[in-house]
Amino acid sequence: MRLFLIITVMTMTVFTSVSQAQEFDANATYSEFCAACHGFDGSGMSVEIPDFTDDQNRLRKDENILTKIIMEGVEEADGTVLMPAFGGADPFSTEQSRELIKYLRENFGS
Repeated sequence: MRLFLIITVMTMTVFTSVSQAQEFDANATYSEFCAACHGFDGSGMSVEIPDFTDDQNRLRKDENILTKIIMEGVEEADGTVLMPAFGGADPFSTEQSRELIKYLRENFGS
């Protein structure tokens, strides 16, 4: 009986994780976490913020570099945070960061 309970709990955990991964909405995530700085149209809210619609935009960087930027943020040597880190399960995971990059490239990349 105990083994049955352990297997049941483990199975429910796996299905919950898969379900949460499938429910990730890159558009909603961009609107909630990114648009305030990068703009709803991806053009950036100021000259210091990358314009995703520019032909020379940062979306052309390697996916691993972009994932690292999203997960770890960007900070200057003096400690000034240029972009906050969004890494971990909250607000989203590495895989979800990759889904967000795909969304950015499809909607704003050239």
